[in-house]
Parts: sequence; C-alpha cells; structure tokens
Amino acid sequence: MRVNIKNPILTIFTILMLLTHSAFAQDTSFRNVQLSYGISLDVPSHWTVLPKDNRKNLAAASQAMTDNAGIEGSSGRKESLLAMNAIPNPTGAIIRVSVTSPADYTQSDLGETTSTDLEEIRTEMLKIFRKLEPTGGPKINEMQPVRIEKLNNHLVLVMPYIRAGVNNSSPWQVTQYKIPVHNHLIEITLSHRQSDDIVWRPILERVKRSVKF
Repeated sequence: MRVNIKNPILTIFTILMLLTHSAFAQDTSFRNVQLSYGISLDVPSHWTVLPKDNRKNLAAASQAMTDNAGIEGSSGRKESLLAMNAIPNPTGAIIRVSVTSPADYTQSDLGETTSTDLEEIRTEMLKIFRKLEPTGGPKINEMQPVRIEKLNNHLVLVMPYIRAGVNNSSPWQVTQYKIPVHNHLIEITLSHRQSDDIVWRPILERVKRSVKF
C-alpha cells in the first residue's frame, strides 16, 4: 500500500509556520523596562503606562485608606515606579511596581521564616484588609496561603488573594511579591480578572519570570 505523505508534510509545514509566528510574536509583544534601583522587567508593549500624576493619586488614595482605617503603615518611604493597565478598558490585568526604603525585613529574615510565621502573616493581612474595606479598600473573597519563593536568586514573600470585582463583576486574582534587597523592599503586584484567566495568567507569569534587580 502506498503511503500518502502529503498530509504529514503539510502538518509539519503548518507547525513550523505556527512556531515561527509564535516566536515572532513573542519578540514583539513584550518590551524591557528599566526602572530605578536597578530593577528591570519585560512588560506587554501595548499596555497603558499610567503617568506619574496618576501613580501619585493611587499612592495618596492608598495612604488615605490606611490612615482612615487607623492602620499604622511601614516606617519606610514608599515610591511608585511603574503602574500599567491592560487594554482595552475596563482593564482586565494590572502591573504595579514600588520600592519602600528602608525595608522592614531582610533576606535573612525570610530564610528563617517558618510555616507558622507564614500563617500568622496571612491571618494578620486578612485583618488589615477587613479594616480597610469600610474606608474604600478591596473586599477580600479569599486570603490564600502565604508562601516563600525564589526569584532571581532571592527569597520572595508571596501574598496571594482573591478580591471582589467592581459592580458585581468577575473576582480578581491578586499576587504581591515582596523582595528585600539592599535595604529596599521591592514590591511587585500582578492582578487579573479571573474570568479571563486563560489570557492574563500566562502574560503575568511571563512578566514575573523576567524580573531582574
């Protein structure tokens, strides 16, 4: 019986074309951003970068909510370095990068953190969120387990949670990455709407893996 090789060849050709297109898209869909304190990361090239005045308004709102709730914040000075929103509006994913100086804890502190410590942090964070909610803070649906990961050869305190969406929309997955480096605390917050998880999760994972400092 003669084997028909046209279909396999066509299949291989199609796969090669798809891989070529995928590689090209990967090269053009992200751009590298260099921030202060030696921080860099790859971000989607078409997302909206919020101007400095917008970042200042977000910082002021955060400070106001904390003050109005009677919560004592960090003793350090927090500086917003990057705020990006996915398009189109209303946005479905967000990137935030900030640095607090000096840091409240060190790499050594994270290295000595136990599972009991992590559970206490989770419990304390949920209490803080509950206090913030009446002053305009997010409504937390679930405070997920706090963990420690490694990123760029540094220990990272990872604090994930699910917050309610606005106007009964889909909930959002929010993950905060806190990295103490050289007496600074780098904080990277990656958030996305859960209903579009298949789109936003791989993009934000790509952003996280690209972070260097």
